[in-house]
Amino acid sequence: MAPSNRNTNRRGFGAALKRGWNSKPAGIAAIVVIVLVIIVVLISTLLGVFAPANTDDQGTASKPAPTSSAAADGPCNVKVADASSTPKVPSDLTWKTGAAGLTWPVSKSVGPTKTVDGFDACFARSPLGAALAAQTATYSQYDGKHSVSSALGFYIADSAGKQKSIETSEKQPGAADTRAAGINPAGFTVDAFTKDRAEVTLVYSYPSSSTGYIGMPTSLVWTDDDWKISVLDNGELFTGNLTNPSENDFIPWTGADQ
Repeated sequence: MAPSNRNTNRRGFGAALKRGWNSKPAGIAAIVVIVLVIIVVLISTLLGVFAPANTDDQGTASKPAPTSSAAADGPCNVKVADASSTPKVPSDLTWKTGAAGLTWPVSKSVGPTKTVDGFDACFARSPLGAALAAQTATYSQYDGKHSVSSALGFYIADSAGKQKSIETSEKQPGAADTRAAGINPAGFTVDAFTKDRAEVTLVYSYPSSSTGYIGMPTSLVWTDDDWKISVLDNGELFTGNLTNPSENDFIPWTGADQ
């Protein structure tokens, strides 16, 4: 029986390869090929070590993504120096006087730190920042630079009760009545705080009360990179029952030129 073609081809290929390596011209050619291969491998290795990192279509290697804290800061970017729920009043606290003669506390370091659309804005994302934002928002209607509706329209967060709150506030007593009643910002308490929501009570001097003070609970939400007043769906600006705190029950606005 004749041998299988498959086996003959396999032996023939092996023998031809052996003969080729044993022949002098083929051996020289083989050595040249091996040297070229080694050179190519060495060059590829060196390029892999010293070449800059590859970048994808978005350039992620050359343009690292910003950190989460930097991305969260936004355009206000107010440094938080005191995150305590019983913060110390900053040394740069001063009092702003509105066109109607009423005054309220402000701080260059905590807020307001910028002007946005003509309004005092950009407060620290902290309990103290929330308290100052609440006070500025509440007294903005007495600033005189803007109408009550435009001021509250800026400082109140969008919600079901926003428009009703604006309409109700336009009918409230004005600056003259507030001065006549002896109502002035006295201090605050931080009742609850997260990075996205704050509950503060603004305390005012009020000679007619049993303690000489009145507390007005106010809710705020962090939106559009700043604190905004959060009103109830029925339009109520103050989100709890009014209180009559005593002098030692709140953090006073001190160190000011009132």
